Amino acid sequence: MKKLFCLLLAVCMCATLFAGCGKFDMENADVSDYVDLCDISDIPYENLVKAYEEYREVLSEDMKSCALSVGYTIDFFVKAELLDAEGKVVSVIDAWTHNTEEDMVKGYDVYRNPSDFDHALIYNVAEAGQTSVGRTVEIGKDFSFNVTLDQDYEDETLAGKKVKFTVNVKKALPAVYPDSYITERLNEFYKAVKTSKATIELGDTVTIDFKGTIDGVAFEGGTGSNYLFVAGESNLLPEFENQLMGHALNEKFTINVTFPEDYGNQTLAGKTAEFSVQVKDIYNDLQMIRENTTFKDMWELKYALRVESYISYALVTYIEERSELIAYPEKLLKNFEKIFKSYVARDVAEKVLEYAEQGYSYTKKEMKKLLYPDGSDKTYITEGAKAAAYSYLIAVAIQRELGLSYTEQDYETDLKLIAEEYTAYYGETYTAKDIVSLYGEEVLRTSFLVAFITETLTERISGAPEIPG
Repeated sequence: MKKLFCLLLAVCMCATLFAGCGKFDMENADVSDYVDLCDISDIPYENLVKAYEEYREVLSEDMKSCALSVGYTIDFFVKAELLDAEGKVVSVIDAWTHNTEEDMVKGYDVYRNPSDFDHALIYNVAEAGQTSVGRTVEIGKDFSFNVTLDQDYEDETLAGKKVKFTVNVKKALPAVYPDSYITERLNEFYKAVKTSKATIELGDTVTIDFKGTIDGVAFEGGTGSNYLFVAGESNLLPEFENQLMGHALNEKFTINVTFPEDYGNQTLAGKTAEFSVQVKDIYNDLQMIRENTTFKDMWELKYALRVESYISYALVTYIEERSELIAYPEKLLKNFEKIFKSYVARDVAEKVLEYAEQGYSYTKKEMKKLLYPDGSDKTYITEGAKAAAYSYLIAVAIQRELGLSYTEQDYETDLKLIAEEYTAYYGETYTAKDIVSLYGEEVLRTSFLVAFITETLTERISGAPEIPG
């Protein structure tokens, strides 16, 4: 249901994709007279991955700013400077500095290998490791943060030292489908393969309940329920995390932690706290991934789930791009032009009312000129109608090639589901009749058809990785 609702929203937000055909007798038409459908007997997965990457490139072209997150891929300049105890620059670290077109960092997958550097790319912090809101990165503009290297860092000349990084992102390819979008699918994978471990080891994903007290009194931020983290990659105090190692599943125990003197929360700095802890779950993501898939790590699994999500919405478009138009049915094209004219009229009317509420008076003619300067509405109507007609013909051609039947009962069921989804989403009651009035019967039939054929089309993808769940 969620997929169908999301697909319909996407369709209706981008009217050039789909629309109804009204008077054209599609049921009895020979669509091969109008479109030459490409071979859909075998759809190589690697081609779909390529299409996904091309889509990311398109999204990056006009990107002025972004909130980096897991799954982004960036090209950037970076300058690394060693700081002294007072925060003054001592020297430039040449090995970590890439500030020319020739040696800029390219194709860097954010959080593929979690580090303090990646954390500071994502979060708006001056010092890596601090808690903060997400960082908004402006493309082509410098931003800086400091990273304190571990005391046991492999290069003794840098161990324990603070490094200032100045980063300038030149290009950012979005993840398209962020972690929040693929969470449900990831949970399905976990449910299918997860086995709890006996004891905690470095790199395990751990869930705990904990309650901290200082002199017997609970303190703010010291209590957590079902707190999930990866041992060795969390923001927990190292002293706290180290004492968790080796404890068993379901075990209850107590640990003591002394907060550093320079701890961010001054009310806790230097204080000793006692934590009562219970281990709720232990499992190792890396182990599960390698034992149940062909992937090497979590990043590869998530990437495949992002591609999987892309395919579910873009597979028909992929086929459209590889098929060919022979001719437009005149009645179909004319009807789409009428539909797109109605979109323009509705857009103009809504904007007139919107501006009126703000105290501005426009006639429909004035608003149309403002929204569609230089007669661009005519181009929108003409090109939109052509694209919509082609999309509808391809969808029907695919349906027939697959030998699928989409009945009136199927349509009524889907219509009812969409009405229920809209009611839940917008917080007001929508009936099936309301949905038809809002978008038109043919628009809905096309949208439902695309969702319907996509499920069967995915079965024709060859070379796709097996992901349990």
